[in-house]
Amino acid sequence: MYFNMVSAAVGRMSRSEPDETEDTVQEVFIHLFKALKHYDSARSLEAYILEIARRVRISRYRYGSAAKRGGDNPHPRKVNAHDSADGEQYVSIRSSNPNQEMEMIQAEETRLLRKALGIISEGCRELLRLRYDQGLSYKEVGEILNEKEGSLRVRVQRCLTALGRSYSQLSSGEVSIKW
Repeated sequence: MYFNMVSAAVGRMSRSEPDETEDTVQEVFIHLFKALKHYDSARSLEAYILEIARRVRISRYRYGSAAKRGGDNPHPRKVNAHDSADGEQYVSIRSSNPNQEMEMIQAEETRLLRKALGIISEGCRELLRLRYDQGLSYKEVGEILNEKEGSLRVRVQRCLTALGRSYSQLSSGEVSIKW
């Protein structure tokens, strides 16, 4: 039922060989099978599946990039980001593998995204939380916020643009402002 949706999503995310796409689709369903116990039925199942597909594709891309640079990480470990007492975040990585580059990249991107979310307005954070974290449709978000679907689409796009700008500024080391 969801095979065509996942295949199309993986195909759009990568311009790779058909065998690579097929392997990625299989990996998505393996991860989905493992992750279903954490599925919140209040969210859209399609959004949940597509998020897993996106994460698997990113993981495969990073693994391939690391392999091209001579890195190898056949057993990726979990990365935990923590807040310290002074408000800064630090990362703890449990791994016996000496090459932890991919885990560090993911942890840094997560840290920057959290900081970028703190920079954008509260209204944008709430809108993005409803739309993407809770997986609500534009219609459902419109009912909650009492707004038209079309204007919500524009607001979400503007919030994503603001989030992208703040993320880019943080990743390049520039001083960021509140939108």
